[in-house]
Amino acid sequence: MTSTSAHATVSVAVATPTVSGSSPPPIVQLLPILLLIIKFCYRAISLLIQALSVIVAPLYLLWPLTLQLLSPITIILSVVLHAAVLTPCTVLYKTIAALYPLYVFFTTACLTGAVMGIFGRYIIVTVLGTFALPRHPSPRKTIQTPASLPANHPLRRRRRRSVRIQERGNGNS
Repeated sequence: MTSTSAHATVSVAVATPTVSGSSPPPIVQLLPILLLIIKFCYRAISLLIQALSVIVAPLYLLWPLTLQLLSPITIILSVVLHAAVLTPCTVLYKTIAALYPLYVFFTTACLTGAVMGIFGRYIIVTVLGTFALPRHPSPRKTIQTPASLPANHPLRRRRRRSVRIQERGNGNS
């Protein structure tokens, strides 16, 4: 059996168009080229696989020897990986898992305190604004300007005074 007889030839049956003077669609013209490309790619891939199997076969004989020679390096890398990466990650994971209930408790306490504080302030302001009597029963609210505040009032601005630096000299002063 020869290699030419191993490959089956593919023929494309094209129906002739019924309308006279029209050319076949472009896809029909591309089919023989496409089939040729597919055959070439199939043959190239099969040759590449055969070549790789011839090259890799002797390496399978050396694989146990290679593993024996590289075993100290793999053991050292395994120990370093466990010491530097896996153990700290495990400790961190277990610590987070152990502290999770505290996290939930304190988060709930903070949120509850914030909600109670906000609503408590709102209720107090509402109740005092509704029922409390004003401090000064005057019909209109007066706004005090800094000029109308008493002299000892904390909101009154103080005048800036400059400080003179006197020389200490001969004792004449």
